Amino acid sequence: LPASLRIGSSGFGRNYNRGHLCASADRLYSRQANEQTFYMSNMSPQLGAFNQGYWIAFEDLVQELGRDATFADTLYVVKGGTIAQNQVGSYVSRSDGKRVAVPRYYFMALLKVKNRAYSAIAFWMEHRDYGYSYGHQAPRSAVAAQAVSVDRLEELTGIDFFHNLPDQVESQVERSYVLAAWDL
Repeated sequence: LPASLRIGSSGFGRNYNRGHLCASADRLYSRQANEQTFYMSNMSPQLGAFNQGYWIAFEDLVQELGRDATFADTLYVVKGGTIAQNQVGSYVSRSDGKRVAVPRYYFMALLKVKNRAYSAIAFWMEHRDYGYSYGHQAPRSAVAAQAVSVDRLEELTGIDFFHNLPDQVESQVERSYVLAAWDL
């Protein structure tokens, strides 16, 4: 990334955390892999209560499922933040004068492969304070309440997730989801 486009590591001001998109706890297999989660290219401005009390509940679910060898042979995870189409975004100004876009929404898309069978689920959440905090995190029911189909997430983001799947498989798994299949 050209130096003129880098934001440095000073953070996003006192109202926002440096929210990991790929959580540090997701990359414990080597020191280098874990250190890479602290690159600013993996950070997004997140309200403290959102990051520490709400987003973490989604991260915990992904980590729990990913570490369960009986759950899936492979678990693909896509995370990000965005503004909705036709909406104006907001920005945080940093001490160095650079501005960083603050997502209005965060999302996750999960694709599970187990014994050559596929299933998928997605989550779409508004970036706001849900009343949870560090030590008082959102319950699993709050995670389930944000579930949407991958098709719906594609409509909201304009991103074609899991496009490398055969078309018939992609169409089937992205159309719907079953909460119980995801321990929800």
